[in-house]
Amino acid sequence: MKTAQIEHHPVTTGWLIGTSCYQLFVAAYGGYFGAGIGILMLAVLGMMGLSDIHQMNGLKNLLGSTINAVAAVYFIFAGLIDWPAAALMAAGAIIGGYGAAGLARRLGQKFVRRTVIVIGLAMAVSLFFKQ
Repeated sequence: MKTAQIEHHPVTTGWLIGTSCYQLFVAAYGGYFGAGIGILMLAVLGMMGLSDIHQMNGLKNLLGSTINAVAAVYFIFAGLIDWPAAALMAAGAIIGGYGAAGLARRLGQKFVRRTVIVIGLAMAVSLFFKQ
């Protein structure tokens, strides 16, 4: 497995603090609301200089899983879980995750990167006009 290269920006203390704060805000938003968190995390990982979309997706999934686990613990202890709906969503996420990972590798980085951008913009436009 090759390692990710940071090519776009020198790592300075201010840059590291800034990108870490951005990721903290993404995590807080994701734990509460969740919609679009993947796009936001891919954006911050790109700002950090990562360029391999497959590695970025893997890191995004790890960070997203951690964020969701922390939020889930809170929601469980607060008694806010609809368990039948949660089980259905978990099954769909597992099936979709395994299927999409294989498909993304076959389609290639350039196609996946462009698709992520188009979907992110479409979601933003849709939410902008939705009332």
